[in-house]
Amino acid sequence: MRDIETIAAEWALRVDAGRLEPAARADLDSWLASDPRHRGAFLRAQAGLCLIDEARDLDHAREPSGVETVLQASPPRRPWRVAAALATAACAAGLAMFMAPTPPKGVHQTAVGELRQVAMEDGSLAVINTDSIVRVALAEDRRTIDLKQGEAWFEVAKDRRRPFVVDVGQVHVRATGTAFSVRKLPQAIQVVVTEGEVLAWNDDRPEQRVAISAGNEASLSLLSSRMPIVQPAKEQALAWRDGHIVLDGLTIAEAAEEFNRYNQRKIVIRTAELGRSKMVGYFKINQPGLFAGAAARVTGAKVSYSDNDIVMYM
Repeated sequence: MRDIETIAAEWALRVDAGRLEPAARADLDSWLASDPRHRGAFLRAQAGLCLIDEARDLDHAREPSGVETVLQASPPRRPWRVAAALATAACAAGLAMFMAPTPPKGVHQTAVGELRQVAMEDGSLAVINTDSIVRVALAEDRRTIDLKQGEAWFEVAKDRRRPFVVDVGQVHVRATGTAFSVRKLPQAIQVVVTEGEVLAWNDDRPEQRVAISAGNEASLSLLSSRMPIVQPAKEQALAWRDGHIVLDGLTIAEAAEEFNRYNQRKIVIRTAELGRSKMVGYFKINQPGLFAGAAARVTGAKVSYSDNDIVMYM
């Protein structure tokens, strides 16, 4: 009988190859839901593939003429990647456990490029994005999430006796049983609701609460109490949960900022005019070199690759 880690690695490979039919997607969803351990194993396997692909991406980046285009089909995956995914994920987890200090109880911190899934004692689920700090405190009358930095998506277990509240400074987002994300930006927080409805408010004007329903998003200022504008959520807002960045009219400078959130090797834009050019595309979060190559082909820009950064200029 195959163990959980092997099955997870095989599913991660199929998802990575982009060849998952609707029936297979349903099978994967069923497998993930059947045991809490399955989700963790699947995420570890995906993390292993990310590390493998990042190394391959760096090799490609050193040879600009060989950079793949966004529309090019993924190359066939080799059987050794199953073992590699398992080994790399295990090594990565071991290093993290050995090198990282033990966080205080209830505090979850992700490194750059790390996505972490946390199952809470109340049955809720959190998916924590890159470079984030989240503190969880579950009391008898309230479930409090303190988002210190970064971003997280929450699937909230229904419990009307204990509201689920995400605090970001003086801004608060309250739910009972719903699914939504909160991202802390320098001057605002972005809320995207995927299921149900949440209420958001600022301490300066607690009586003015804005309702944000499924399929919508809103930006709430951390500097003032002005009412936010609720609008339909953009496709790219939650693409990170699947390990992707969706560019739909973002400038190259904005896209570079997104890639830099997830990668130690940073994209540097040397020419302001180039940074203002807009891009449309669909990339994995760990492929800054592939993005830079595609952007260069579209704009005619030049790209300089190194182990530490990717410099783009006209």
